[in-house]
Amino acid sequence: MGMVINQFFINISIIFLLMSLTFYVMRTVLPIQPSSPLFVRFWFGVSNGLTAILLTLNAIELGDARIDLRLIPIALSATYAGPFGAVVTLALIFIGRMTLHGMSAPFVDSILMFVVLYIFSLLLSRVPMHRSRGYTVYVGFGALLVLIRVTGSVDAMVFVNVFIPYFLMLSLGAWLCYWGAKKLETHLWMFLLHTHRATVDELTGLPNRYRTLEQMNDLEMSGKPWTLLVIDVDHFKQLNDTYGHLAGDAALRHIGQTLERHCPPGGFVGRYGGEEFLLVIEGCEQAKEVAESLVETVRHTTFECQGEVIPMTVSIGAAVAGHEPSMVVFERADEALYDAKRNGRDQVRFA
Repeated sequence: MGMVINQFFINISIIFLLMSLTFYVMRTVLPIQPSSPLFVRFWFGVSNGLTAILLTLNAIELGDARIDLRLIPIALSATYAGPFGAVVTLALIFIGRMTLHGMSAPFVDSILMFVVLYIFSLLLSRVPMHRSRGYTVYVGFGALLVLIRVTGSVDAMVFVNVFIPYFLMLSLGAWLCYWGAKKLETHLWMFLLHTHRATVDELTGLPNRYRTLEQMNDLEMSGKPWTLLVIDVDHFKQLNDTYGHLAGDAALRHIGQTLERHCPPGGFVGRYGGEEFLLVIEGCEQAKEVAESLVETVRHTTFECQGEVIPMTVSIGAAVAGHEPSMVVFERADEALYDAKRNGRDQVRFA
């Protein structure tokens, strides 16, 4: 009894481990669902297929019988990735079974189970159903197929000693794995959401101050030459007072999108705060041309609000990074920015 329980939890641990790795690797494409991109559903099916093969290799021994819990990854794949995910998982199980056991494996039975489970997943995908209920139906249907398969082929004693423990372990394992998958998916989704909110400016969609300074620090540590542009929207308070804060927000989005579109390859742009943006250029050879081009581009890019064309310009302070810390470079660029504003705005000044 103790050995069976030990094998059961080894199997559950295998499922949890591969499921955790799968969700973590796919964390940027969550939630995984039947409408997810094809490559997402494919790799989710592959992961569950590999899990099922490992479960087969680590089958639980009940007397002379060997049982496995591969119905769980099949149900997970069908529930999350739909019929396509299910067929990928089933195909991998079939290939693994033929590879491990050759033609001595029950070939016809495997093909029949493959077809029946796939057709069932197609039919169930057309029925509007909560994911947890769909998962329960998949597990129950798989258990029913196993029951049909063993009925009449084993005596009553073997049935009681093997199928009933199998059904109990399958039910408990299926519940544990679905609960774990749901919690893991929710945790990773919330983590990505909080990471996004902590690093992205909600108004413009650009990296916020924290993320931009972090990128500057990374560039400083790399030892590569780089140039910092501190960009300030001219007369922004006047625009806010005249047209309102909604127009001011739209203007900041407009400037952010313009800077992002014209950011040179290898560089990055972020919002530092208020009407101030930072743009970093790797290298320093083209810095002057890039900065002057940005000033001219903003000047000639039309911004409309409330049916009126509003002229917009920016002032830029630039500093080429030497061996000093990034914040020292920022202070020099910021001083150059104020020099540009004192001298009439709509221009570039280098520190």
